[in-house]
Amino acid sequence: MTGNPPGADEGATPDAPASDTSVRLAAYHRAPTSEAEANNADIALSLHLAIEREAGWEPLFDNYGVFFARTSETPPALGTSEQIIRSLIDPCLLATPDGGYAVVATRVARGGAPDGTERSSVLVALSPDLLEFRELGLLELPTTTGVHRPAAAYDTAAGAYVLTWADDAGSPFHCTVGDLGDASTVGAPVPGGAAIPGLIDAAGIPGAADRASTLRVPADVARALEIRLGPIRNTGAEPLAAVEVPAGTTLAPAMLPARLHLTYDDGSTGSLAIAWDLDALAAIDTAVSGEHEVPGAVIQPVYPTPFADERADPSIVPVEVDGERRFLMIATKDLHMDPVANSGEPVGMPIRMAARIEDLSDEALEAGRVAEVDLLVHGSLDARGEAMTGCFWAPEIHLIDGTLSILFMPSYGDPTDMWTGRASIVQLRKAADGRHLDPTVPAHWTAARQVVRADGSALNHLQGISLDMTYLEDSGTHYYSWQMLGSVFIATFDPADPTRLTSDPVRILAPEFAWDNLIAEGPNIHRRGDTLHLLYSGSSVGDSYTTGLATAPAGAGVDLTDPAAWRRLGHPIQKSGPYNGEMQLGTGHGMWSEDEHGNLLYVFHARTDHKGLTGRDTFVRRVHWAADGMPVLDMETEEELLPELRDVSVTVRVR
Repeated sequence: MTGNPPGADEGATPDAPASDTSVRLAAYHRAPTSEAEANNADIALSLHLAIEREAGWEPLFDNYGVFFARTSETPPALGTSEQIIRSLIDPCLLATPDGGYAVVATRVARGGAPDGTERSSVLVALSPDLLEFRELGLLELPTTTGVHRPAAAYDTAAGAYVLTWADDAGSPFHCTVGDLGDASTVGAPVPGGAAIPGLIDAAGIPGAADRASTLRVPADVARALEIRLGPIRNTGAEPLAAVEVPAGTTLAPAMLPARLHLTYDDGSTGSLAIAWDLDALAAIDTAVSGEHEVPGAVIQPVYPTPFADERADPSIVPVEVDGERRFLMIATKDLHMDPVANSGEPVGMPIRMAARIEDLSDEALEAGRVAEVDLLVHGSLDARGEAMTGCFWAPEIHLIDGTLSILFMPSYGDPTDMWTGRASIVQLRKAADGRHLDPTVPAHWTAARQVVRADGSALNHLQGISLDMTYLEDSGTHYYSWQMLGSVFIATFDPADPTRLTSDPVRILAPEFAWDNLIAEGPNIHRRGDTLHLLYSGSSVGDSYTTGLATAPAGAGVDLTDPAAWRRLGHPIQKSGPYNGEMQLGTGHGMWSEDEHGNLLYVFHARTDHKGLTGRDTFVRRVHWAADGMPVLDMETEEELLPELRDVSVTVRVR
């Protein structure tokens, strides 16, 4: 396999022959541009994938990275040393003899500068299906003169990989490798390049750097990538069955289909509620046999963007108030991108209550359909009589063992000092009959109490600050999960004393990649079937903020304080990118919720500085579940429902 130098457009036939059952993929890194384009260096310098169509190459995942080099120690000694963020360039995708895949690339420092490892090694990762990657680390080669533009392929005849590269002077070399994870199987370097199939000039791939590697993969592998990384679109709806009623029946809306059941191009299904024309229903004369058509409209609210200006870390939950279902919304007041002191404007913990999700919005606030009240303000006293001076950060509403509770972080002393913040709880008082009092009245909540370890000491022994606390009950065990030391921790507690842990804090998630660099925070957990889905956020709180996902078994009695119980997705589940024709930036720190029609929601914040607004603002989206069981948090309006399906009708037969 000698021939063209590494990185040349060889025009070679990819590893698998072209056929109706294979699809050609391209792997590459991008030239960095800006955070506003979701293509800063942390994102651009990673493995990107594109799929070949008749019209040319189509990037997957909005041309965002899908495999990222790991950072240094994960994270470094619980915050006691500096975390080193890393990137990669020139990835080459190849098939492995066991039916899986591998990536070889040059590891670089954050931003793309050499990190020294390119003197003698390549970065290697393995993947069974291109959906998940396992970084093996650096494969040392017998050279110190530079390893650039690496490429590799498996040579079946030789029973080994052939790895080719260029040194600092651009001279080509190659060697054999028996095992990509074992440096002892690396052969001696041979001058001259090796003809690695599928290396092409990347000019035809939007945004790609100068070289790409291509590989043919089975159609089912490509389809799984499209489901995971591409848009999912509504393709149709199940026909509405006719409603038959005996003559003389008094018709009611509940007799008509409640939801339109939808089908999607990945094989998944969903549904949306229907609002029927009640006048048309009432006009049906059931004294006479006959057939009637009742029109209706599918309920698909498109919420304002932003939903609430300068309201970050939002929490929206359904509650029962005086026997009626209501929705509460609470959030961090993030005036002028300053959640700690609100740039000198009044600090508080704002709450809104309405009968419908849309009536929690700023539009409803301005129209007088909802009011906003600060439950706590600068100077409010906690249970110890100490004044809380600012930074009522990341409040979340939860029903803990039947008591409505808010988990949040207040700060003390200097109102600009968030490091004094401690995870705390307030709980809603109840009337004599056991019903909750009005949650929008500040006096109805208990004084704030700090959550502490089992021995009464602070959660964070090293830095003090603890925040972003959330709640979960699984298999009869109650858990808190929160952020401290730049990572997500978890511990058990007894709801009889919700201020004291019953186990030691354990770190379950840390920032591991360039896309979630420096911090993992804002956990929130939803159970779907036998799986817990934990969303968390990373990177900075600005335009590069990003949402990750970890999963664990649900309802199986698994110890969720065991880090091994959690399986983490290596790329974001939600990120900056286009949505309904415009960019949304800095998505993150959200909460699972639901609306008045039973739809699962994701409520999160994003940046709108590109609209001339200053803070992090609340957004509301419905959640779709893809055929592979993953949540889709940013399904666009026409992807969710074809325009021609918005109006429906059902036949009512009176017999």
